[in-house]
Amino acid sequence: MNYLPLLCLGLLCISCANAKPFMPKSGYPPDPWVKGYADPDDCIGGEKLAARLFNLPSYPKKAFRAGQQGWVILRLDIGADGRTENVRIERALPRGQFGRNARKAARAWSFVPPAGGALKDCRVLLRYRLGSVSLGG
Repeated sequence: MNYLPLLCLGLLCISCANAKPFMPKSGYPPDPWVKGYADPDDCIGGEKLAARLFNLPSYPKKAFRAGQQGWVILRLDIGADGRTENVRIERALPRGQFGRNARKAARAWSFVPPAGGALKDCRVLLRYRLGSVSLGG
């Protein structure tokens, strides 16, 4: 009788049983203090806004598999019609990992038209942590 298939199956089962749970490999960089370098007239974190369509970005698969965490500060304008305009990345850590993903999601956001008209230079902090994305303060 050939024991090779049984041996392979046994080794496969043992390797699955010893699989370690996912743990991020990189430390989470401390959140920046967004209000500390903003102008007094800036719209920070959407405090003056009510969302109509606001889907957070998905966690990039490549970053998740690598255990990377980080954050992105977006600057954007809100038009009088409530749509986002001029979405740009102000800062992001680690560089090149989450910014494009965050900017793409923000371009699809829409808000109740602001009472005082268009808003300029709104800043939004998005945290990429432990496989999920959340808004920062």
